[in-house]
Amino acid sequence: MNSRVFREALILILLSLAGATGTHYLHPRAPAWYLSEAPLEDDEVSMASITERWKGDVFWIDARVSEQFEAEHVPGAISLNEQNFDQTLFDHLERLQDNAKPIILYCGSEKCQASKKIKQALLERLPLENVFILKGGWQAWQQSQK
Repeated sequence: MNSRVFREALILILLSLAGATGTHYLHPRAPAWYLSEAPLEDDEVSMASITERWKGDVFWIDARVSEQFEAEHVPGAISLNEQNFDQTLFDHLERLQDNAKPIILYCGSEKCQASKKIKQALLERLPLENVFILKGGWQAWQQSQK
């Protein structure tokens, strides 16, 4: 009887672990499993490097949905997202073309892909340089303000 209970408990534990692992990899805002940070990709910057390298003097683009931007955003940021990209790009075209600052895009979280999509769309339409993605997105900016 004891070995049967042990086997059933072991099966339940393994099924729970499998479900938790699957949820972690599929959830868009899953927390990190460890404290060490993944290295920056070539087109990514951290809040620390924005502060050190450019003293925070950058051109911010918020790639989150309009409702999130309207609720709260980085001061001075413009909203440029997939919902209304072409119209919003047209509205901000002059500012983007006259801009000499590094452009930093951010979206909702580290796993969010919106900023990468907006960066690609921007570069297909405009000859921009120094365009980066904020590693950690909106959450990284909020953390830097504490």
